[in-house]
Amino acid sequence: MIYFPPAKINLGLKILGKREDGFHEIQSLFLPINWCDVLEIIVVENGEWGKLNFTCSGIKIPEDNSSNTVVRAHKLLSKNFKLPEIDAQLLKTIPTGAGLGGGSSDGSFMLKAINELCQLGVSNKALKSLASELGSDCPFFIDNKPSLVTGRGEIIDPLPFSIEELKINELSILLIHPGVHVNTGIAFTLLNQELSNKKLQFLKLPSLPLNQWKEALHNDLQIPVASRHPEIFNALNIIEDTHAEYVQMTGSGSSVFGLYQTRNHDEDLIKTAIKKAKKLGFTTYFGAL
Repeated sequence: MIYFPPAKINLGLKILGKREDGFHEIQSLFLPINWCDVLEIIVVENGEWGKLNFTCSGIKIPEDNSSNTVVRAHKLLSKNFKLPEIDAQLLKTIPTGAGLGGGSSDGSFMLKAINELCQLGVSNKALKSLASELGSDCPFFIDNKPSLVTGRGEIIDPLPFSIEELKINELSILLIHPGVHVNTGIAFTLLNQELSNKKLQFLKLPSLPLNQWKEALHNDLQIPVASRHPEIFNALNIIEDTHAEYVQMTGSGSSVFGLYQTRNHDEDLIKTAIKKAKKLGFTTYFGAL
């Protein structure tokens, strides 16, 4: 069976403070996008119980297989279930350390795939609990739909409005990854001691035109992280030059994105931006949101 673990973007990211467990309390709106990895899972007939044969291709990942979220997801389920031998092949297209949640998505989809193919009967609630052991934003990818995210990223709530009210299907996205790997833990250490009191105002979004979303959204990490990595400012400037109606860094970076009304975007400006980004060695993605 073939699965397509998607990337996500953060529409706004508010850091509410540091928790006693060392994590930070956040508030954000997570949105899955159409940029996906490819995960193929095959249950081996008459194979060796509990064995995982894992291969990874595509974008090179700066880690060994044992720390890959796909392998860790298998290990988690193996603690409680007798699993058949499984072949897992992952094709990476989503950059790592990019604020796109690619690794989190891979691990969560592995949990869902094994649950489905091996008929384990694990509930979505239990899958989310397991996913939280893989990473803070992994539970989001279990339901994999636009959601409000709080806690350290593990508390997933439905939007307080319908996704149709945001007219997402009328938007396009240009995303640029400037090739910088941002460690999330280090990104949080760059925050100023006094966090901004400016709150995210999600309830305003349905009533605001896209070019006014900046009145309701912001990313607390954007300036401190981009100040450490000037390539991010370069990527933001490239997108600004396309006349995008909303521009932001996603998550802890380093990827940035611009949103456009599909019927209004200037194709020539976007093509120029993509060429400019690629000339700098940046990775780009453009498509319907």
